[in-house]
Amino acid sequence: MRGNFIPSNTWNATRVNNTEVLLPNLNPKEYSLIKDENKNLNFSYEKFSFSSEITEKLKEFTNLKMDFVSTKENSLNQVVSLELNEENNQLVDIIKIRAEKNSTLNLTLDYFSKETVKGFRHSIIEVEAEENSDVKIYISQRFSLDVLSIQSVYYKVKENANVEFVQVDLGGRENYVSYIGDLVDNNSNVNVNSIYFGKNEQKLDFNYVATQRGRATNYDLAIKGALADRAQKTCRVTIDFKRGSSTSKGSEQEYVTLLSDDIRNVAVPILLCTEDDVEGIHAASAGKIDENILFYIMSRGFTESEAKRLILESKFAETIDLIDNEEIRKRVYTTLSKKLSEV
Repeated sequence: MRGNFIPSNTWNATRVNNTEVLLPNLNPKEYSLIKDENKNLNFSYEKFSFSSEITEKLKEFTNLKMDFVSTKENSLNQVVSLELNEENNQLVDIIKIRAEKNSTLNLTLDYFSKETVKGFRHSIIEVEAEENSDVKIYISQRFSLDVLSIQSVYYKVKENANVEFVQVDLGGRENYVSYIGDLVDNNSNVNVNSIYFGKNEQKLDFNYVATQRGRATNYDLAIKGALADRAQKTCRVTIDFKRGSSTSKGSEQEYVTLLSDDIRNVAVPILLCTEDDVEGIHAASAGKIDENILFYIMSRGFTESEAKRLILESKFAETIDLIDNEEIRKRVYTTLSKKLSEV
């Protein structure tokens, strides 16, 4: 099956228009670590997921549904830990989030497993940010290298609403991430800060699509990553300025540190536009660690491995420090340090 489709295809020979994923054989299975939280949010944007075909196929395997709502009178600040373990090694979850008008919502979703766990995760996360709302969502993925992970995020942002995502991807044998969203009304703002690390033969596949429809909207995507061994990564980023989005700004940036000559790194930045008075910026760069910086740190008594770890941790720190919850932030740093020490 295929997923992570870009909205405007390029040459098929480039093999970046979408990606192929082989699903494991699944059986209906309970996820017993967390109970459903249903607040009767009836919106659905599943057609904007990583793959509508896969989403439809996996409906019967859904084993967790959670709704989160903030209102002007009742803000929301919550942390949800979603673990895969030997007994609960299959998670097919649907999470719906709505920030009502003039409300504040802060949600942390921490997906993780021990290093020995083999499993499967398929998550659909849907966000509605109403007028003048302020939304911050932190998603960390710290699975073992024996987990296949598929994550879909869709967001719809109304007038004067601000939405901030922090996405951390540090695990998964195959890791697929989709962010698709609409800045539908004037002065809506979306910021996405993402980091990833791939090693061994990990496959990382990302697709970010932002459609700017309202006037004076702002979209800012910043991605920092590192690849080692024989890891392979494809990152598609599309900013689409629709008619009526005048004076809007969109920016996409990806910076990748290459730690091996055997990795496969593909970047697909796309700007689409049917409006005149807009500002679009895209940048993608990849390179190895600066030898002069590495030599300087090693001259202070650090080994080469320790020096590389310090350099990469410093690159990722700006994003990790955005995570609001201190305990989750510490866990992310611990996971990152361990993975970097093995390179």
